[in-house]
Amino acid sequence: MPQFKNWLYLTQHGMFCRICRQHKPPIKKGPLKRAFIEVGILVFRKDYIERHISSEPHQYSVKHQVSLASGYSVMQAFEPTVIMEHEAIIGGFKCLYWLVKNEIAHHTNYPKLLSLAQLLGCDYFEKLKVDQRNNYQSHRIVDEMLEILAEIVESPILEEIRSSQAISLEVDETTDVSVNRQLDLHVRHLDKEGYVFNHFLDLVTLEDGKADSVVAAIKSVLQKKDLPVDRLYGLGTDGAAVMTGRLNGVAKQLTDSFPKLVSVACAAHRLALACKDASNAVRYMANFRNHLQELHLFFRNSAKRSATLSAAATTLGLNDLKVKVCFHLFS
Repeated sequence: MPQFKNWLYLTQHGMFCRICRQHKPPIKKGPLKRAFIEVGILVFRKDYIERHISSEPHQYSVKHQVSLASGYSVMQAFEPTVIMEHEAIIGGFKCLYWLVKNEIAHHTNYPKLLSLAQLLGCDYFEKLKVDQRNNYQSHRIVDEMLEILAEIVESPILEEIRSSQAISLEVDETTDVSVNRQLDLHVRHLDKEGYVFNHFLDLVTLEDGKADSVVAAIKSVLQKKDLPVDRLYGLGTDGAAVMTGRLNGVAKQLTDSFPKLVSVACAAHRLALACKDASNAVRYMANFRNHLQELHLFFRNSAKRSATLSAAATTLGLNDLKVKVCFHLFS
């Protein structure tokens, strides 16, 4: 109806007043959650809507809206306040969560997913577009939303770890695509019933690969996550010299700080080193290793060859046929 069209809108949580939600009239008496403002109305009756029109909060909001439109309230007109509807924010977080959950590039696909949702009838995403410059789809905003999601997901996991009986760390030094050294941290913890759980803890960029830098990064993560170091009993490493050095290695320094800590070298890494040493003594294994590496490079370095391999996989009825690198199994 025309008299309601400018301010009344419907969501899955009920009917709301756009003007009252924008100007937030003060609560003088009555409940803290008011109909049409903090709480949606699910009773679709005209007399309920007309009653809200004559209410004091709505009249207050209408006066402020008229004042802003006519320019009487200069301070309020220039107040840097951005008001977005609750449903649009929740919908944006759900879209971003879906992208991350399915390991889809979120920076490039988040705006596209919102556009698709609007085409499917989710009109409330228009509320995310404040103006031409502020549309809440930039990389910075997506990163901030992602940090909020991470905190929400991580919070119950950290609480579970803090209440566990014993904690151990798994430390692995890796290199990203930009050839930056990174520290991959996982945590294992034992609950009261004796079950062991494994969780990703953090990925920290290192200035260098020295033991002092690795130890400082580990202690910083433990402090930031507020983990109980008095129940830190285990440390698993890849067995590299920087990790297991007898005089100044990572395990030695952490053991000095946490006396209960027991360091163990990763069995998989030790097996890989043993396989490498054993294969070097057998000429057939050395040739086999080189053939696997050359086969991987043959397809990886040519888009045309990769397309041919994909076509062959389709003909054979195979899914996702790829020649993966196998060199690390022997090194």
